[in-house]
Amino acid sequence: MKYIKSLAKLIEPFSGKWVTLTPDKKIILGVSKNMKNAITQAKEKGEPQPFLIKSPDAYTAAVFY
Repeated sequence: MKYIKSLAKLIEPFSGKWVTLTPDKKIILGVSKNMKNAITQAKEKGEPQPFLIKSPDAYTAAVFY
């Protein structure tokens, strides 16, 4: 669970955008509303196969009863 929480915190500032990261998921390489642009940004920084994820539009807590 620690890994998932740290990844969520890393991409949280980019709500609703595509984020590319290094394969170890520690460094952000690109951010864009367009998936292709985010991938292009990562490739321009020398990463041929970046990790791609879309940050949720809003971070909210869910409570279940």
